[in-house]
Amino acid sequence: MAESDARPGSGWIRSGPWVVAAILGAAAALATIPYAPRWWLEVVLPWLRPHVTLWFVATGAVILGGLLAWAWKAGPVRRRSALGALAALMLVYVLILLVMYRGEPPAKKWHIVQYGLLAGVTFNAVRVDFRRWRGLVLGAAFLVLIGTADEVSQKFVPMRTFRWLDLFGNYLGSLLGLCGWLAASPWSPWRKR
Repeated sequence: MAESDARPGSGWIRSGPWVVAAILGAAAALATIPYAPRWWLEVVLPWLRPHVTLWFVATGAVILGGLLAWAWKAGPVRRRSALGALAALMLVYVLILLVMYRGEPPAKKWHIVQYGLLAGVTFNAVRVDFRRWRGLVLGAAFLVLIGTADEVSQKFVPMRTFRWLDLFGNYLGSLLGLCGWLAASPWSPWRKR
């Protein structure tokens, strides 16, 4: 563990490289808004058909596998609870896909995956401590800002529309990402003694 991670800090930022990764991820999400429909329809969707939902479940399973390995590597503190929490998280994800997004266009399911991953990167960047809420609030504010800007800006882009379900999907994906990070990360306050 790096020295900056071993000693308690009062700063909001835990890792500069992860901050850069979070900002680049958010910038990529916002910058691709005008191009995403064409890419989705011409490149991604034909490749995913005919089993689009299964591809999303498989993507979630791959992410879950990574989180399980990370949780295992994080050490024995609450390991069993962490593995159980991650399994429950995958069940919630699958239920969301099958219940909330049933009958929705396949691209709508991407909101949960995209913002879950962005949340994982974001909470790796900030210092999360349940006694000092600054890092957690900073990370959550960043995700709400980007998720809101992502959806609201679509009102002004041809071939894109604002939908409350998509905005909710951005927030829900961020929450699932935070839960996954809390269960798997060695820097999670829940995984520390």
